[in-house]
Amino acid sequence: MQLKRDLIIETALELLQAYGLADVTMRRVATTLSVAPGALYWHIKNKQDLIAAMASRIIEPLNGSTTEDLALNLRSVLLSHRDGAEVTIAGLSLPGSKAWEQLVERFIASIDDDSEAARVAALSIIHLVLGATLMEQSRAQLQETIGTPQPDYDGESDIRSATAIILSGLSQS
Repeated sequence: MQLKRDLIIETALELLQAYGLADVTMRRVATTLSVAPGALYWHIKNKQDLIAAMASRIIEPLNGSTTEDLALNLRSVLLSHRDGAEVTIAGLSLPGSKAWEQLVERFIASIDDDSEAARVAALSIIHLVLGATLMEQSRAQLQETIGTPQPDYDGESDIRSATAIILSGLSQS
């Protein structure tokens, strides 16, 4: 097997799905791939680089023709991975993140307004979706751990309503 960056990222995402972010270490990825940990560093600079690559891969399938569609689809792609919101927040937070810049540009383009207020609205929606989805995933994991039933929560409806409120505010500015 030839070790490549894509294989390392895919393996890390598989470990994420199986065990959660806390167990995605360079050593564990290397062990899973049956290589020495040092072999990974030819392709991935460090764990932060791996997390950034995982975040990019998580949001890669993002699509939508409207801002609401993008917001709902962002939530959906985050929820499709265990700890997806946490990984994505960590990866997009790294200085100079191209994935972050592309995500922001995509939301701004969906608003179809090049004003500073539109940029702030786009950022607000992204932050809302990331934070709300992190809370949703954290709550679900906690409830699973302590064995209590999950209360009814309609995250999709909340994202839809909040996006509409932000866009309504933008149209008033």
